[in-house]
Amino acid sequence: MVICVNQGIMRRWLLVALMAVLLTGCGLSGRQGSLATAAKYEAHGQYRAAYIESKKVLQHDSKNGMAWLLLGRASLMLGNPQDAINDLQNAKANGVSKVQWAIPLGRALLITQQFATLLKTLSPTDVTSAGDRAYMFVLQGDAYLGLKQPDKAKQSYQSAIAIKPGNPQALVGLAKVAGSENDLTSARKYVQQAIASRPDDANAWIFKGDLAFDTQDYSAAGMDYEKALGMKSHDLLPQEQFYATARLADSQIQQNKLENALGHIATLEKMAPGQPYPHYLHAVVYYKQGHFNDAVNQLQQVLKVIPNNEPAQLLLGAVNYAQGNFSQAEMYLSNVLGLQQNNVAARKLLALTLYREGQPQQALKVLRPAVPGNPSDAALLALIQKNAAEGVAAPGSVETRQGSTGSPLDARLAGAQKAMVAGHVAEAIRLLKELPAGHASLEAQRYTMMVLAYLSEKRADDAVRTAAEYVHRNPKLSAAHVLYGTALVAAGKRAKARAEYTQAYKLDPGNIAALMSLGSMDVLEGRRQDAVDRYRMVLKVDPENVLAMTALGRVTAAMGDRAQAISWFKRVIHADPKAADSYLDLILLYSSGGQFADALSIAKNLVKAAPDDPRALNALGAVEMNAGKYKEALKPLEQAVTAAPQEPLYRTNLARAQILNKEFKDAEANLVQVDKSAPDNVQAVTLLAFLKLHDGDMAGALSLAHGLQAHRPSQIAGLALEGDIYMTKEMYAKAAQAYQRGLKLDYIKPLVIKTFLARNDSGTEDADRLLLTWLDRHPDDDATRMLLGQYYLDHAKYDLSAGQFQRVLKDYPSNIVALNNLAWIYTQQDNPKALPLAERAYTLAPASANIKDTYGWALIMRGQAEKALPILLQAVKQAPAVPAIQYHLAVAQARTGDKAGAMMKLQTLLKFGKGFPERAAAEKLYRSLGGKTAYGPVRK
Repeated sequence: MVICVNQGIMRRWLLVALMAVLLTGCGLSGRQGSLATAAKYEAHGQYRAAYIESKKVLQHDSKNGMAWLLLGRASLMLGNPQDAINDLQNAKANGVSKVQWAIPLGRALLITQQFATLLKTLSPTDVTSAGDRAYMFVLQGDAYLGLKQPDKAKQSYQSAIAIKPGNPQALVGLAKVAGSENDLTSARKYVQQAIASRPDDANAWIFKGDLAFDTQDYSAAGMDYEKALGMKSHDLLPQEQFYATARLADSQIQQNKLENALGHIATLEKMAPGQPYPHYLHAVVYYKQGHFNDAVNQLQQVLKVIPNNEPAQLLLGAVNYAQGNFSQAEMYLSNVLGLQQNNVAARKLLALTLYREGQPQQALKVLRPAVPGNPSDAALLALIQKNAAEGVAAPGSVETRQGSTGSPLDARLAGAQKAMVAGHVAEAIRLLKELPAGHASLEAQRYTMMVLAYLSEKRADDAVRTAAEYVHRNPKLSAAHVLYGTALVAAGKRAKARAEYTQAYKLDPGNIAALMSLGSMDVLEGRRQDAVDRYRMVLKVDPENVLAMTALGRVTAAMGDRAQAISWFKRVIHADPKAADSYLDLILLYSSGGQFADALSIAKNLVKAAPDDPRALNALGAVEMNAGKYKEALKPLEQAVTAAPQEPLYRTNLARAQILNKEFKDAEANLVQVDKSAPDNVQAVTLLAFLKLHDGDMAGALSLAHGLQAHRPSQIAGLALEGDIYMTKEMYAKAAQAYQRGLKLDYIKPLVIKTFLARNDSGTEDADRLLLTWLDRHPDDDATRMLLGQYYLDHAKYDLSAGQFQRVLKDYPSNIVALNNLAWIYTQQDNPKALPLAERAYTLAPASANIKDTYGWALIMRGQAEKALPILLQAVKQAPAVPAIQYHLAVAQARTGDKAGAMMKLQTLLKFGKGFPERAAAEKLYRSLGGKTAYGPVRK
């Protein structure tokens, strides 16, 4: 297992390191001191001398405001920001104008992360010169960045540039904003502008180095940090020097320039004695050099200061693993996972540790949540599966080491293992190649490790070649064929991989790894029943195999057999109460079937089993939303976001819950954050766009839609969103144009339907062409056919409409809507087929007011008004505001002899009912019954 220095470690520890770069005593002498001398020292960057000289003045004149000012500025430049704040406040209290102490106080507040205080107490109006006002805007921008308000930060930096074009500090600030938004192109552009404006600006070079480091260009990063540290600038704070030096050491470690890194680590240890980060870097160097005991000593120094530090414990786990101290490795790695469930590196290394300890089943449980994302993970999983099934001890495990001969070959194999763990894959491969062939006891380990090493280096062809050689040497060995198949899968050669897995199974029908691999191949190729048969065969060999049961749950769910899928997932949970993935699968199954109470019960059990797992918390919140418990959903979703703030899904779900609880501002803030980190997240951007519409900001909503269109994966969704926005504003022609642009990129049904609706609402005469074209290509799409039939019905094209509904009824004879609508068309055409169709619809859905109305009217048209009357009375009671139903009831009343009832119904209908298709017929009936006016009672 390769353990790399985490690129985020420096940022997480920066506060600890920066706040403690303190330099010792003053060494005051006996003379009185001079303000002029102190100022001269300051001008030449001799801050310690300036500090001493100012102290001498204050020793004799404690009310000297200028001495306090010089002392505060010197304290700041010596790395003592809190002292600087106190000194500058004394300067203020002793009459020094704000113009003089505002900027150094702002810098000190920034270093101590008192961002809100800075914004509250300081303003660009506090200073007079243009340069100082620009710098104050920069300080303001830095404070907003510290408060994670990038939009306000950007405004402040732009204000600084407006005052002083080319201001390097402001340009670096804009680069930081762009970097926080993952816009690396703009970030690099701003940094280059800053350096062009002022080539000796050390902070610009530092941030340029950060950009290179974060894109893993460690060589360029190192040169940038060296450039910054080599500047003869008197304005670089000790905290900034510490940061640049640490990043330089880190970049050199990444390049394996370990001696150079050690020199800079020694500098860090002098700058900040006892601080944890230099010890951590020192430990990484020792680890890479194979000096494991020295690495342990350094990491213990880290843990004295920060007992639960995850990176240090992870590295301690790796060190102990490399030394073969598996129980110690297990302890540290388990601690890391307890603090950070999503740490994939820790999870995989812990799985390997348990595997080496001879606990392959436990290793599988640990590894399962880290879904294999690359070929080396797949190979590792296959190897552990095989040994778990066969009860074979792992290479280097306790059992294996106890039976070892202690030969030089064993030592060389152990050396290769250590090299791989330390990340020296090329060295591991060299050592493995030097091992002589023909030693059966070592051959399996040697070839397996070589294949894994090649796969970790993404050298799939070399992995295939090595595995093929192993098979050639051991054609009757089932495990060799499994290893070869794994290498072939990584190389994208599925057909050949299947052949190897099949051969492995023929050689050993009990090889679980071969069966599981064949099952996976079946799933990928859509052969689900074959996959089910394979996984059941695994369970015959190993009845408690959790992976096989999980796979069966997923396959049967995909086959539509929900009951079987639920049964399998419950079996997994019974066997492994902490199998989070199976809980989540079960929750999804219940939710998709509308069984929200069952889903909620499972989600609560998952949270009990894994209370700190953000996946569990998110699932609970999502299910509570689905169940309509919007208020209850907030707490677990907030906890999920706190545990995994960078996961867009959790923050988007929280925003959904906040919208449902009418907490629109909070929802918007979360969605904005998702948009910043994942601007192509369709769900989040769509929600944010409609919040903009809710606030009347159509331009903002359209801007978000255009943002989606700028990213290829979300381009079509962005066009659909643009159309949706226009639809909400009844701008149908523009909506249709947006949808049609999407159709040109991908001819998909949702866009066909949206385009049709927009064109129809805009009054386009041939809107039906879109649906006809789609149905030519998809003649079995009855849902779209129903839409076309309704379109023709709305436009009184009865024959065309009837043709569509007739076609639907051929496929689905019990489609209630098609039955009802076709019956209605036949009543308009006086077709005797209307009544049996309407009666059938009524039999299937007797509670529907519309269907009662159609059936009642069909009865009237066939001369059965008495039978229609009670049915239409029920329909009017259900839908009293529908004029057509009231008219039909009046007709039934008139034909059954209730003239007064019919007159009263028609009078009310004609007086208050606005335009409806049967109005003329209603007026005619009213007059035929004796009514003398369409709007008043009959005069007697």
